[in-house]
Amino acid sequence: MGSLFDRRVISGLLLLDKPKGPTSHDAVLWARRVLNTADVGHCGSLDPMATGLILLVVGETRSKQNQFMAERKTYRGVIRLGLATTTDDLDGAPLPGSFPRKPADLSAAEIEKALGSFRGPVSQEVPTYSAVKWKGKPLYHWARKGVPVERPVKEVVVHFLEMTGYTPPDVEFFVDCSKGFYVRSLARDLGASLNVGGTLAALTRESIGAYRRSDAYPWQDRAPLQKDLFEKSFVPIEKLPD
Repeated sequence: MGSLFDRRVISGLLLLDKPKGPTSHDAVLWARRVLNTADVGHCGSLDPMATGLILLVVGETRSKQNQFMAERKTYRGVIRLGLATTTDDLDGAPLPGSFPRKPADLSAAEIEKALGSFRGPVSQEVPTYSAVKWKGKPLYHWARKGVPVERPVKEVVVHFLEMTGYTPPDVEFFVDCSKGFYVRSLARDLGASLNVGGTLAALTRESIGAYRRSDAYPWQDRAPLQKDLFEKSFVPIEKLPD
């Protein structure tokens, strides 16, 4: 059939719905393999423990990579109170020590009040395990070596933040945020503000700009390619905004 697979070189934007486990780079490698081109990049990574929307730029569309990376993003997730970890999510090791309070002591109203300080323009310290560089190497490189570094502080914007449920010790939330926002830092900082500790337990990216997870290809690294679903999730460069 006539399709993007018949072309030797393609250019466009591919929406992928990443499952838990693979890295964003795994998604890039998969796309390079199925499209038979090395000219593929992603527009903002998701940690292996996270799921949801990844945008891949293919061919000439790579010139628009920074444009897509600058878009607002929305997430749904779960913050687990009463626990702090080295990576600010459940993939990390628990940090030693105890906290003055317990999740069961907190009311939903108290958590909602604390969330108020994380809305609007905020200064956010990046996680210890992140790709932000110090002395030419990412912070996770130094963290794995046990070298203490001063974590950079970023100015970000939280356009909307809502608690959607609370079943101790887990806080369910939805957030609409700017480029550069770390949801893991939100989990860590919310726990600290409540004197109870916090770490990210689950995360799904729902949208990047105008692009939605519901329109994305349900990617599984080793599963056979479903060409009809793939083509519905691929936006040719001529249909992309300037």
